[in-house]
Amino acid sequence: MDYIETHTNLAKALYRQRLGWMQAQRIGIQGMLSLEYRLRVHLHVLASQISASEQEPDELPDAFVYLAVRFSSNAEHQQQASDLACQWLQERGVRSQAARDALLLFPSAVTYEAMREVYREHETLRPILIYILSQHGARLPQPLTQQVEQETDPFLQAQILHYAANEKDNNIDRFEPYYQCLIDDNVEQLHNHHCLVAAIWAGLVRQQSKAREALRKAIDQESNAIQRLDFLRLAALTGDQEYYPLLKDLIEPVPELGFHFLALHGHSHAVSDILDGLSHPRTAMYADDAWWWVSGQILPKKPRLSVVGEQPDHAQVEDEIGFVPDVQLAKQWWSKQEKHQDMRWLQGRNLTIYTVSDMLQQYTGLISNDLFDLFALVRQQPIQLGHYTWHDQRLRKINQFIQAADTDQTSNPVLRHA
Repeated sequence: MDYIETHTNLAKALYRQRLGWMQAQRIGIQGMLSLEYRLRVHLHVLASQISASEQEPDELPDAFVYLAVRFSSNAEHQQQASDLACQWLQERGVRSQAARDALLLFPSAVTYEAMREVYREHETLRPILIYILSQHGARLPQPLTQQVEQETDPFLQAQILHYAANEKDNNIDRFEPYYQCLIDDNVEQLHNHHCLVAAIWAGLVRQQSKAREALRKAIDQESNAIQRLDFLRLAALTGDQEYYPLLKDLIEPVPELGFHFLALHGHSHAVSDILDGLSHPRTAMYADDAWWWVSGQILPKKPRLSVVGEQPDHAQVEDEIGFVPDVQLAKQWWSKQEKHQDMRWLQGRNLTIYTVSDMLQQYTGLISNDLFDLFALVRQQPIQLGHYTWHDQRLRKINQFIQAADTDQTSNPVLRHA
């Protein structure tokens, strides 16, 4: 195997590993930083060895590396890669995903110009382009974000509104009209579901009381069980006590979401329900994940049948019966927390901006979705943070937010005591 082939294969393998890790529930961020550093090293080496005769690839890892190597090279190759990535975005297949991933990781003035051209010419690509730009934290032109009502694609409407919701320079007047009809019980004027979720989120993160009223009505009036879950997730993120019974009611029909939403809620009644769920084999797996969230504990496992007094051999237990978390250790820990029963729990501590930021600096993966939103709510200000951009850049932004919070503490008693 020659020099170029070795670096190419290693770059493809690291890209595949990164894809898998980003879809895992939680991954240690130090491992991700190491992976991304090694990936960039291989891309840097390959960037000095680009061959004009290289054929355009058809497989996902090959297509990503093909673009990423050129994005890591000189201005001429960056321009070629930008044009090709925007061309591939228009395809249906793996090269479209490779183009998206490369554009997410290699933003530049050249790529922005190429994406603007595509945005003007291809309406169907507008949602993914908005998504890529919002992941970069790029500032979209005001006329673009204000024309959402003129768009006919409801998904694009929601995408633009969600971007605007997380842009701190947009005030509440931008979003209130979307949920005012809900408050007024004017059902006929209701906007599409995803726009309503984005607008209510915008109001919640800006601490607007009307948004909280709209959320309550949305939960009460939503007849679609799947769409109602979007509102219940927002309710869980707020940590408001009034939503606790609604979240508890999810345990029976959908335990995986019921326990997760209780963990996001984090108050003592919710923690007690999670502890109870650890004792039942049907729910133990879901409660175990939620227990880690609120307590920070990774509980050791014990054979499931040992709970009811059976003593099968270990091979049979492992192969056929499985394991459940050791609930006794959880009970012992929780019994020592009685004096802290009024806390909102996260990783065994009170949920504050610092607790959330500590988790953001330790973990990545799907857990980032909830952590970003919790961070914005506790910070009481929208944030634009990319889930899929380089993690060293993400950590720098988080540290900037924390420094700003330190400055705000002396003047904002709510932040200081949250």
